[in-house]
Amino acid sequence: MSADGRTLDPAALSWIELYRRLVEVVVPRPIALVSTVDEGGRPNLAPFSFFTVVSANPPYLAFSPQRAGRTGEKKDTLRNVEATRQFVVAVVTEAIAERVNACAARLPYGESEFAHSGLTPVPARLVRPPLVGESPVNMECELVEIRTYGEGSGGGSLIVGRIRLLHLDGSVLDAEGKVRPEALTAVGRMGGDDWVRTRERFPMPRPE
Repeated sequence: MSADGRTLDPAALSWIELYRRLVEVVVPRPIALVSTVDEGGRPNLAPFSFFTVVSANPPYLAFSPQRAGRTGEKKDTLRNVEATRQFVVAVVTEAIAERVNACAARLPYGESEFAHSGLTPVPARLVRPPLVGESPVNMECELVEIRTYGEGSGGGSLIVGRIRLLHLDGSVLDAEGKVRPEALTAVGRMGGDDWVRTRERFPMPRPE
């Protein structure tokens, strides 16, 4: 490490300062656009960049909604998954990035981010939450478990779901059924307000 580097002790920092450093270095992060419904069937749509695949056999994925920074309250998505045990994850592309960002607005509980953003809810086959019509990839999921880490502002919950159906639009597939990254045009998150495209790639074959 250079002489002007820094070593940070999380115990000596506020959670928000630590959060800012972490999201600046854990990059790029894929974005899960998560569709849920409340017990009355009202839809909610929210993006989460703490998101990854957990397992292929069984097919599990996970995302992590943080507690609200100002109030420490649970996000609407977490409340809905706790109540219904179902959700849909859509991939965020360049074409819908601005509308996805609009879904991060703080709306009253029960008000639809689909309507707010202009994205289209499409009925799913196995779960109650709708698919996102404008996304070329939607995954219908059922809850496996929720783990909670911290109860106050900045605390997180890890939501793990089993993928019951994976919907892939034909526009992003090649003749063999593989996803073409240049057609998918997925985007991700960096630190602060920065997002990133996935247009520039380089091959790196794994060693035998």
